[in-house]
Amino acid sequence: VCCRLTSLQTELYKRFLKQAKPIETLQEGKISVSSLSSITSLKKLCNHPALIYDKCVEGEEGFEGALDLFPPGYCTKDLQPQLSGKMLVLDYILAMTRSTTSDKVVLVSNYTQTLDLFEKLCRNRRYLYVRLDGTMSIKKRAKIVERFNSPHNPEFIFMLSSKAGGCGLNLIGANRLVMFDPDWNPANDEQAMARVWRDGQKKTCYIYRLLSTGTIEEKILQRQAHKKALSSCVVDEEQDVERHFSLGELRELFTLNEETTSDTHEKFRCRRCVNAREVWAPAEDSDCTSDLSQWNHSFDKKGLKDQVLKASWDAAVSFVFHQRSHEDRRMVV
Repeated sequence: VCCRLTSLQTELYKRFLKQAKPIETLQEGKISVSSLSSITSLKKLCNHPALIYDKCVEGEEGFEGALDLFPPGYCTKDLQPQLSGKMLVLDYILAMTRSTTSDKVVLVSNYTQTLDLFEKLCRNRRYLYVRLDGTMSIKKRAKIVERFNSPHNPEFIFMLSSKAGGCGLNLIGANRLVMFDPDWNPANDEQAMARVWRDGQKKTCYIYRLLSTGTIEEKILQRQAHKKALSSCVVDEEQDVERHFSLGELRELFTLNEETTSDTHEKFRCRRCVNAREVWAPAEDSDCTSDLSQWNHSFDKKGLKDQVLKASWDAAVSFVFHQRSHEDRRMVV
């Protein structure tokens, strides 16, 4: 699900690329520590401007004078979902799921700071939630998982840090899962998706992967697709980026495509879509394990089967790749 950046995010993103000059530091042919931290800053900005607010206050490189872009009286104590495209879409997905279904939701992020924002959102909206990250003992984990999976339990949301939630966690109490940010390593994302989509699951599963349109997040997704084809070269962390990227690809990470509805779809040069419309459906035998070019491509909400996502489109969605698995009870978007 490609989500447009808000005007605040766009301005901060452009200012950062102009001031921090990550591309210029790459000209010397070596990726520097500052380039690695630039990647992290941009990924956090895609999640929510609150995550880089402190850097703006301190006037760190790339964020000099950026404080003026924030709304007057801005304070990080309160979460303002409307300042982030993805957070706005998430807010809608949760509200629609809550009001129109009896489903529970798993929220996954790579950053514990983003889980902190999810907690603020849940408190604002009065959603009951549980949270699991790396600080929790195995025994306590088992207890909260068991509690969440019980249909009689009122908790609506299970928050998971992707690093902590790896193997073996069974969250079949939920059947919707939102991956809020992409991981360099596709295996980590697949691990997280498998939390709800497993034996014992009786309901249709919906997996939403949120990406900020035209940003570094789409580049990470493209890289994942490329890496699945070359599974031997695995980027796990920012530090591994240099080994597997050419200089041209690294420069490409530090660009913002403001005009696109989906940079990833543009890169396919898709022959099934004409004038922002999918004209030819994917092949009969394609499913959610296929390449994204073989998924359904939606430029508007008309073609979507999932009512929750359909109702969330106007929040900030610009494009959706969606596909279902061959088993009817599973669906991935």
